[in-house]
Amino acid sequence: MRSGTAGRAQPTLTTERLTLAPLVPDHTDGLVALFADPRASRYFPADFSDEQAARALVTSRLAFAGPPQLGYWTWLLDGQVVGLGHLQPARDLPGELIETGWCVRPDLWRQGVATEAIGALLDYALSGLHLPAVWALVDGKNAPSIRFAHRLGFLSVGERLLDEGMAQVFVRPADHQL
Repeated sequence: MRSGTAGRAQPTLTTERLTLAPLVPDHTDGLVALFADPRASRYFPADFSDEQAARALVTSRLAFAGPPQLGYWTWLLDGQVVGLGHLQPARDLPGELIETGWCVRPDLWRQGVATEAIGALLDYALSGLHLPAVWALVDGKNAPSIRFAHRLGFLSVGERLLDEGMAQVFVRPADHQL
């Protein structure tokens, strides 16, 4: 692992195929293209097929001001932006919980990219930061992401009203064996 962006302790992570780099402005155009694809953002509460809305989303992610070892990571495959994931204090769950989330380019679905990336973020969070657990909220209609969360060892612990719909609440305890 190498150090992250200036003023942050967020590391760059690597997997067999990917570099998970702390989000920087140079990633904006690739992420705007990702979020503007209706297949990638269909479970988001806003319509990001409008480029301005997608750009505003990326700008809001760039403004992350949470703990310096947490934040957003852009997933790079052969230098190209292919996804985005995060570790951050949970906005929609009580307490001091840390949550993760993900979005991957649709042409790379079911090719193990998200498994590699989120696996690396979970390893960093649970082993590197010694967090007791990582949480995730997944739109209740997003069956592929619900199956993905289960494959990564997340346990479904309930539901929560979120963005005018129901979200599945998941937790991945540090001591959970796959």
